[in-house]
Amino acid sequence: MATGNTGGREYSLVELFAIKFVLADVLIIALLLLAGPVYAIAATALIVIGGLGLWYLAGRTGGDESPDPGPDRALEDPETTASETDPVTTLQERYAAGELSEAEFEAKLDRLIESNERADSAGVETDDLSLERRG
Repeated sequence: MATGNTGGREYSLVELFAIKFVLADVLIIALLLLAGPVYAIAATALIVIGGLGLWYLAGRTGGDESPDPGPDRALEDPETTASETDPVTTLQERYAAGELSEAEFEAKLDRLIESNERADSAGVETDDLSLERRG
């Protein structure tokens, strides 16, 4: 995640970078005054390389600061696509909306149950679709 939690306050990625560079300036000035320009230049190079590395890694992870809505929130959101929910829930929603007749619903549900059983017998993990055949 792109935010850090320090002292009960959430910091955005931009704030973290700003804090990092303010602290870096203090370190560079202290090195310049106490150790000499060679150490200050070396510290500056390390800080810049570190900052670019963090920026690159933050970009690779998406940099999205919005929290994960969770499974309950995904069902409430009308913008949620069918691919984000499991097949049984999608099937139930289509049946409830009147898109499927009872016979179509039962046939599709039977196919889902059969495919789940085949996956279980083949050793494929099916956490998203855990069904048992009714007698």
